[in-house]
Amino acid sequence: MARKAVEKLALGTVQFGMKYGVKNTLGRQPTEAEAEAVLDAAIAFGIREYDTASAYGTAEEVLGRYGLAQKSVNGAPVCITSKLDPDAVDDEEGVLREIHKSLRRLRTDCIHCYMLHRADDMERPAVMAGLVRAKNEGLIRMAGISIYDPEEALRALENPCIKIIQVPYNALDQRLDAVGFFEKARACGKRIYARSAFLQGLLLMPPKEAELRVRGSGTYVARFRTLTEGVGFSVGEVAMLYVLSHPGIDVVVFGVDTVGQLEENMRVADKLDAFQSYCGKIRGAFADVPREVVIPSLW
Repeated sequence: MARKAVEKLALGTVQFGMKYGVKNTLGRQPTEAEAEAVLDAAIAFGIREYDTASAYGTAEEVLGRYGLAQKSVNGAPVCITSKLDPDAVDDEEGVLREIHKSLRRLRTDCIHCYMLHRADDMERPAVMAGLVRAKNEGLIRMAGISIYDPEEALRALENPCIKIIQVPYNALDQRLDAVGFFEKARACGKRIYARSAFLQGLLLMPPKEAELRVRGSGTYVARFRTLTEGVGFSVGEVAMLYVLSHPGIDVVVFGVDTVGQLEENMRVADKLDAFQSYCGKIRGAFADVPREVVIPSLW
C-alpha cells in the first residue's frame, strides 16, 4: 500500500485486553491467538506504531507475550505508546513504579512514548517530575498526553515536557478545528495522534440504531450518511479517510478485532490520495454537534 498512508497509522490495542466499543463486531474480547494474528498482519503491512495503556485490561501483557517490543518494520523497531493509570499515583515515585510495571508487562526496557491518561495530571508537579525522571533514566523516550476536550488540548500545547498529544477526532467531532488547535500544535512542534475515527463505531451504524445507542446522535449520523452518498466511498471509508487526510494529524490510531477488519482498513487507507479532493465537503459541516454525542464517556 502507499507508504504515505501506512506511516500515518497506529494500531490501538484496547480491544486485546477487554471488550471495547459500542459496535464490537465479535461481541467479545478477541482471544490471544486472534490478537496475535492481528499483530502479525499489522507488522506485515508495515504498521510501526502501537497504542496501549495500563488501564486496558490485559492488553500490555498480551503485547508482552507476543514480543511486540522486539519486532521491527522495514528495519526500524516498532514504537509502543502506553499510558499512566489515572487513579494509580499522586507522586514522583508512584509514576516510576507504574512505568516499571508497564515495562515488565510489555517485556521491554524502554517505552517510546508514555502518556498521561488525564489532563489534570499536567497540573501535578510530582507527576510531571516522574515523567521527566523516567525520560532522563531512559525508561521512556518521550512524554505525551491523551486529552478529551479542546481546553485540555490547548493547555497541553503550553507544556514543554509534552511532545505528543493524542486527541479524539472524527467527522462529527471537529471541536479542535474550531479553536485552531492543529495550526497552534504545528507552530509548537508537537506531534498529534488522533483516535476515534469511527466514534467507537457510532458513525458506521444506521441512524436509528445510533440514536438507540446514543441519544441525540441519529440526526448527525443521518447527515453524515447523506454527505457520503454518490461520492464513490462507503460510509466507513469516508470516516477513516477524513481523519487520515487531515493535514494537522500525524498519526491515526485505530482498532480492529480481526485480521479481516485490519485488511479492510488497510484497503481503505490505500485510497487516501483519491479522497483528498473530497475531505473539504465534511470539514466544517458538523460544528453544531453536542458534547454528549461526541464524548463516549458521557454516553
